[in-house]
Amino acid sequence: MRFLPVPLVVLVALAACSKRPVKTDTPQTFDVAVTNKGFEPPRIAVAPGQKVVLRITRKVAETCADAVDVQGDPVRHMLPLDATVEVRATAPASGELAFACPMKMVRGAIAVVGQ
Repeated sequence: MRFLPVPLVVLVALAACSKRPVKTDTPQTFDVAVTNKGFEPPRIAVAPGQKVVLRITRKVAETCADAVDVQGDPVRHMLPLDATVEVRATAPASGELAFACPMKMVRGAIAVVGQ
C-alpha cells in the first residue's frame, strides 16, 4: 500500500469539497442542448432550494423532445429548432426535479447534492 504525502491528501480533500454546489440568491443558469443523445447534460447538480434557469436549445429536428415538461410545472415549454428557451425552476430540498419530453422518452434531472 502506498501513502500520499499529507499536503497532497489535504489538497485532494479540499478539491473534492469545493465541487459541492453552493446556494446563491441569484438563479444559476445552465445551457442544455437537445441532441440525438437526448438532453446534454442530462443531470445538473445544484444546492438544495437553488433557483435555476435552464437555457434549452433543440439542435436536432427528429426528436420527441420538441417540448419539455418539468415536474410540478403545469406549463409545457415548446422547444423550437435552433432557438433557446429559458425554463425556470427551483431545486427541491433533496432528491431530484425531473424534466422530460412529453412522451417521457428523453429525460433529464436537476439533482440536489450536499446539504
